[in-house]
Amino acid sequence: MTITGIRARFPLGVYLAHRPDGSPDPLPSTLRLHAALVSAASVGSTAEVKRSTLIRTAAATRALEWIEDNPPEYVELPACRENSPARGHSFRDEGVVEKVGKAPTRRKTPRTVGAGTAVSAPIGWGWDDVPSEVADTLAALCGDVPCLGEADSAVVLEYGEVVPTHRRSHAISPFAPAGIRIPSPLKGRLDELDDLYRDANPAIPPSAARDQWSATEKPTAPPISHVQAVEIGYDPIVEATPPDAPWAHVIHIETDASIPNSERVAWSVTLHRAMVAALDTEAPAAITGRYLSGIPKPANRVAIQPLDVGVMSLSRHRRLGAGIAVMVPEGALEITEQALRAVTRLYRRDADPIRLGKRTTVDAATFWREPADGMARVWESLPAVVPETRRPRRTQRRQWTLGESGLLSVGFVFRDELPAAPGTTAEERYAAVVDNVEAHDVTALTTAPIPDADVRRYAHKMPQGVVAQPYRLQLDGGSLLPDQAIVAVGQSRHLGGGLLVPLDLPASLVEMWRSAR
Repeated sequence: MTITGIRARFPLGVYLAHRPDGSPDPLPSTLRLHAALVSAASVGSTAEVKRSTLIRTAAATRALEWIEDNPPEYVELPACRENSPARGHSFRDEGVVEKVGKAPTRRKTPRTVGAGTAVSAPIGWGWDDVPSEVADTLAALCGDVPCLGEADSAVVLEYGEVVPTHRRSHAISPFAPAGIRIPSPLKGRLDELDDLYRDANPAIPPSAARDQWSATEKPTAPPISHVQAVEIGYDPIVEATPPDAPWAHVIHIETDASIPNSERVAWSVTLHRAMVAALDTEAPAAITGRYLSGIPKPANRVAIQPLDVGVMSLSRHRRLGAGIAVMVPEGALEITEQALRAVTRLYRRDADPIRLGKRTTVDAATFWREPADGMARVWESLPAVVPETRRPRRTQRRQWTLGESGLLSVGFVFRDELPAAPGTTAEERYAAVVDNVEAHDVTALTTAPIPDADVRRYAHKMPQGVVAQPYRLQLDGGSLLPDQAIVAVGQSRHLGGGLLVPLDLPASLVEMWRSAR
């Protein structure tokens, strides 16, 4: 992920600075960056001449106030190492005599010594959206900043792309845990710095009488206040690893006739029975679906999905044409190919036989084509999704509509990729599954019951007590459903139902739906 912002590059590979209490400052803060830009705006190449002195422009003032109102949404913090000094303190000669007499003593004061922070890469501050006039002004100011921190901490500031490592925490409580806290300017910080500068540099210089040397005079640095500042928490950005595709392989089988949607389940059941019969007693549970009691069942087994020419045109394998897709989970490819080798025709009493032709094995994770530029991928069920459970009782947390039934079915397919669902009752566990799915921004966009009395078109068998209610589903897969993986959901996903087919829509429309959630 790259965004726009300011990057600080240290040519010597070391950042050197001190905090207000004198201790070494390990990394430059947003507060320090803002102060450096204020200095550059006031004495740099962009400043205007007025009455023989330099002042910053109105554009620079607006840009600096914009930073106060908009703390960086992101920061880029590379690997770094704070160098520990051999001694904790050193002493510096202030250049004045502290005691006047026969043996005058020069004033020396302790100073915390820091060998600086070794920085391996640039440090950056980034924003989601920067107004163009602010961006132009900040880019000009960056070129006038010679150092960040102490005078010997040379820096090159550049306005451009930032590769963030941390994102601003939006926790309401200031005591909420955060990966790192970074001092940042508040509104009014620019005025505060202006006041400090005027106090240290009065417009009317002191008179000769007021500027006489005194034996007791000691040099003091101008006071620096930090009233208009706050520490903002930033959390590490953890790139979400896309989940594995539910099925690993697809065996595409050519057929001499296209299978209509109304017969998808029936022909899938026919092929499934033929595969089991071909293996006889060697048929594994990954194909039969019958698992021994007490053994954890995997989320998915071998699934069969007829594909017509229209659906295949959405895939990366249009040349394969209409046929039947046998979706194979990891570790079951060899036994599935063995079962299919023995099946050359499919027979049903109420239909003409179908001849099975060439078999081609392709990757299930990249089965569909990529979305075109400017388009976002959502999914549409083919021909329908059938709920896998009874409708849970309505609770304070869940209404249990068909939309939530669809999210529950998605959670069952990706069960091995999601956290375990806690709960003592089925309703609690189902609610936890839906919570896990929603955490990946998966959303049921539309649902519509199908008023068809012949439910055999949509499901072969149903669990006891579960009513077959086929419905159409349009789904936003969020970060859970891979864009190109072939996936089926619902009770009949292993036998012809619940196939999710790509439906690409303008990205602006989908983004509008997402923002309206």
